[in-house]
Parts: sequence; structure tokens; C-alpha cells
Amino acid sequence: MPDRPAAVGVMGRLYPWTEGAEMNQSQALCDVTELRWGRTGLYVPVRARIKVALPHELKLTQPGIYEMEGNLFLPPSPQNPGQFDSAEYALRSGWVAVVKADSAVLKKAEWWSPNFHLLLWAESSRQWISQALARGIEDREEDMAVLLAMALGASDAAGEEIEDAFRDSGTLHIFAVSGLHVVMLAAVVAFVLRWLGLGKGRAVVWLIAIVFGYAYITGWRPSAARAAFMITLVLAAPWWNRRSSVQNSLGAAVLILLAYDSHQLFLPGFQLSFGVLWAIALLTPSLLAVLRPWTELDPFLPPAIASRWQHLSADCRQWLASLVCVSLAAWIGSLPLMLGHFQTVTPVGLLANLFLVPISGISIGVSCASLVCAAVGAGGLQMLVNCVNAFLAWLMVFLASWFSSLPLAHFTLDLRFETVPPPVELRVFHLSAGGAANHLRAGDSQWLLDTGNVRAWRGVLRPFLRHQGINQLKGIILSHGDMAHVGAADLAYRLGKPRLFTSVHEPWQFDPPFASLQQLATKVPVDSVAWHRYQAEDRIEIQGGDAMPVHAEVLYPLLQDDAEKADDRGLVIKLHVGKMRVLWLADAGFITEKKLVERGADLTCDVVVRGQHSADFSGLTEILVHAKPRVLISSNDSRFPEESLPSRLRDYCASHQIHLFDLEIAGSVQLSFTDSGAELKAFRNGQMAFIGSSASQ
Repeated sequence: MPDRPAAVGVMGRLYPWTEGAEMNQSQALCDVTELRWGRTGLYVPVRARIKVALPHELKLTQPGIYEMEGNLFLPPSPQNPGQFDSAEYALRSGWVAVVKADSAVLKKAEWWSPNFHLLLWAESSRQWISQALARGIEDREEDMAVLLAMALGASDAAGEEIEDAFRDSGTLHIFAVSGLHVVMLAAVVAFVLRWLGLGKGRAVVWLIAIVFGYAYITGWRPSAARAAFMITLVLAAPWWNRRSSVQNSLGAAVLILLAYDSHQLFLPGFQLSFGVLWAIALLTPSLLAVLRPWTELDPFLPPAIASRWQHLSADCRQWLASLVCVSLAAWIGSLPLMLGHFQTVTPVGLLANLFLVPISGISIGVSCASLVCAAVGAGGLQMLVNCVNAFLAWLMVFLASWFSSLPLAHFTLDLRFETVPPPVELRVFHLSAGGAANHLRAGDSQWLLDTGNVRAWRGVLRPFLRHQGINQLKGIILSHGDMAHVGAADLAYRLGKPRLFTSVHEPWQFDPPFASLQQLATKVPVDSVAWHRYQAEDRIEIQGGDAMPVHAEVLYPLLQDDAEKADDRGLVIKLHVGKMRVLWLADAGFITEKKLVERGADLTCDVVVRGQHSADFSGLTEILVHAKPRVLISSNDSRFPEESLPSRLRDYCASHQIHLFDLEIAGSVQLSFTDSGAELKAFRNGQMAFIGSSASQ
């Protein structure tokens, strides 16, 4: 039952839940041994792996077999194009469902559980490393978060703004644990072991153990695991009287990791890790050969009589050439994968990596020095080292942000290779928590009607725009100051600084300074060329000329409609797309709907797009009586009565043969407009409808 939970009883072994390198103590991974459907009945043997949301009072410290009662869910499938597919990710990760446990009781303790204890050991190690790297810089939270992301892969702590800066500058590999980190750690450990005087054989054993331990502590990421195996092959090669080869070692690491888990082959991180390193191994020698005349000493100058300065200059040129060639080879190797997975190109990465890679290498070395200081009890020196590292973290964030802000630093491409697209398209997104957003493409111009909140922007709208190859918006129409509708307006405005269109009442004068539109007003002047405010009977031009004409007719509000609730003073427009009409109600409530009917506004349309007012009686059938639509597209959240689509609207649609697109069931809906009419198609369940243009003429 993909759309509703099932009551179950579960028997199985619980393990601590780790996502990458971060442990979540409120969740666990369960190897199911028995399952009971319903609250009563018999258990039947079942083999499966599921994710468990633990009861609040349970702290998972004892391995064993637990009995749990709760509700079982399937991971949600994507509701919008380009959205992260939780269901596929879960299957690739080896678990198939989620159980929200109301109770969990230990039925049989197990003292021998190596995996359980290794996970706890990894968490305690991460805590020690985190405390060591943070000592003395606790007040510099942003810098500390960047250092923890680099050292442990704990990227969530740094925030999405910083992560976006590294991604858009083509240096995201620096912001996460990668093979570079493992190699740097191996180099530092090798130096310390030599300084301690360990023999070569014992040093190799210790080095291999530490490298694999670090890869496990940081979540056994493909890049870290690959580096650990390759370092092991290089170090162990002399034991069998063999010379190491980068490409052979890389191939061996691929086979070992895929033998352990073949699903990794389909993960972008695995493909990028191995693809980029293979490109470096394959292309770098040829690129260096081209630059060799520039990097070497004058061929007519015997090296024996060259000065120290000439040798130093040649070494510096060799180092710079190696850095440039490796960066170029890595960029070439990552380009097809970045296009295939993210439709993104980052030309600035070629330049940004020349600065950020050396700085990140120094930072990794400094982090290792901090851990050595913590291990030997040199607290004062450790705090000094951490302050230096915090400066390096600040410098990396500054450079990543600056590079990502350069013109054409990054852009997306539309790689769908479709036939001739329709003249105009409207996409109504499905957003949770009462949010709403729509995308309108009229010819080559891109518009948004509401933006959703920040979470919806990052999880739904931005991936969609990237999937469509959209780098710039022309206009944004914002219905009202509801965070779920306009919370991401500032982020959307960064895509080319489009024109803004709101009602005459926005930003609302009584809203607090931290409200979304109030914040936006500090950056964009209201009632300017960039920000236009409208009331009923005004018109917003979207597309004219020889193309299919598109404009928005404002139906509400008037200047006197200054209701206290944002939903009751929100913008209501009718989109005129050729001969078709779309009534966009946003979250219009009882007051808005009544005034529209009483004032005799021309509501006649082909399609109604509405959201459910969460704090008012809304969804009057009078609106549909006056609008006479052939299609109704409505938000719906059946979990909450106040967000549910009213049954009276369902009944009216059924009795009047109106196509109903319930966004909760249908997912996002695409409307494709042509001269003959509009075709509607739902993303999730494939529901379709076609309405001709004759009725609107």
C-alpha cells in the first residue's frame, strides 16, 4: 500500500543508523527475521532490511533481537520531475521500507555483534575527532562546520548555502571526504611512523589499518574506500615483488567494491570517484608532455651548473603544470557524469581548483597535526593549530563563494532532446506542508508563480530548473506573504534578477522584519522597475508579439481588501494563454472567494488551479459554478483535515464531468498549450486529459 501505512509487528536485529558519516540516534537499521501484519495474529518468517524510527525513550546501546509495534511505510516516490527518488535510493542502499515504532522491546540480547560494536566505535571516534578539531574555535561555527565536513563528511552541519558555493564553483569534492583526504592522511601517518622509528613492515601494517579505519569512520564512501584499497595495493606490491600501476590498482578497487556491493555501480558518487581518477591517470601524462618544454630547465643549460634559483623555478613550474593538468583531466573526466546526473557545467572549476585544492591539502595536513596534538596532550599548540585551520576554512568558503558568483561560473543544459516543444507550458508542482509553486514557460521566457519555501526550492524547484536547463528567470509572481508560498523568493531572485510582481498589499506593513517579502524588500526596491505591485483590473504582460500571446489579468485584491490574514488579501489572477484561460486562486479563502463572486468578476475559465486554505473555510462550489472550468487542479494533504481537498469539490467535479487532478495522488501536473487546446499530464500516476480551445473562444 504505497500511499498509506500498514500496522505491523516486527522481530529483528537492530543496528545504529548512520547516514554517510553521521549517526542518528533516533533511527536504526533492522534485519527483519519475522513479521506480523496487523495488530494481532501470528508472526511469519521474513527476510528484509528496513529503516526504523525508534520510540523517543529508547536508546540503542545493546545489540540483540527486538520486537517492535508500529506502522510500516514505503519510501515516497518522487512527485515532481528532477526530484530525489527516495524509493530508488532506499533500494540501492539495501532497505525497502520504514517502520515508525510505537514500542520496541529487547527480546534476546546478543553479546557477539561485531557490526554493532564497530558502528558504535566509529561514532565515538567521530566524536573525539570533532572535539579535537573544534577545540579553541567553538565560537566560529561556520568554519568549524567546514572543517568537520572535510574531515568526516558531516556536510549537513555547514548548511546548504556553503555546500551550494562549493558545488557551483566545481569544488564540491573538496567539501567532502574524498581520496585526496585519505592520501593526505596516509602521508602524514607515514611521516609520523618513520619519525617513531617503526620498521618498514610494521609501518605498512599500521598504515593500512589506519587508512581503512578512517574510511570506515567517515562512512565508507566510494572515494575513501577506493583510496584505501589503492593505497593498500601500492604498499603491498613489494611483498609480491610487483610494481604498482595506477590503472591496475584502480581496476582492482572497482572489482573489490562491486563484489561487496554491486549497487554502488549506480551511485553518482561511485561513478564520479572512479571516472575522475581514471581520467587523471589516462590524460595527465599526455597533458604534461605538452607542457614539458616549459617546465624543464633550458636544454642547453647543463643541470650541474644551473643555479639554485633556476632549479627552484623549474620545480615551481613543474608543480604548477602538474596542478593544472590534473585539474583539467579531472574536469574532463567529470564533465559527462556531471551532465548526465546533474545537467550542470562548471567552467570556473578549472580555475577554482588551482587555488582550493592546495589550500584544502594544507588544511587536511593541519587537521592531522591537530589530532596528533590532541593525542599527545599538547592542548595549547592544538588550539593554535585549530585557529590556523579555521582561517583556511574561511578562506576556502570565501574563494568558493567568489568563484561561484562569477559570470558563467556554472550553468545547466537542457539535455532532454525533445521534439518541438509546445508554445507555452505550465507546471503545477506538488509541495508538502501547504506549499505551492508553479513554473510557466512562454516561448523562451521562464516565469515562476510562487516559489515554495526554502526546503521546497532545494528539493523540488531547483532540481526541476536544473533538469530543464533553466539558468535565468524573467519574472516571478508572488501571491501572498505565506512562507510556504514565497519563502524561497530570495533564492529564486538570484536566477538572473527577474522582475517581481505582487499584490498592492505586499510586503504587508505589519509583517515582522524577518518575513520573506520584508527581507526581499531590503534588497529589491518596491514599486520600482524590479518590483511591481498590482490590484484588480491590472494586467501583467508575459508574452506578446508573433508568439502565442500570454498575459495575466488581476482579479483580486483591491486596495481596500487589506485583510489581516495573508491568504485573504492574496493575488488572484486569470492567465490568458492564446484562447485558453487558467484561473489561479493560490490559497484564496472564504473572504476572497465571496468577494470575487459578489463583485461579479469574470471567473470563466478552462482550468482552475487552487490551494487549500489551512486556516479558513474555503473551496466554495460557487467559484466553480461561476468559473465553469473543465479541469480542477488542487492541492491536498489527507494527513490533516484542514489541508484536505473538500469532499464537496470532489462531488461537484464528479457530477459536472470536470477532470479533477488531486496533486497528492497525481503528483505535479504539466499543461501544454497549443492553438488547438491544452493537454494535461500528471507526473506520478500518468493521469491525462485534453481540452479543446473552442469553449473558451
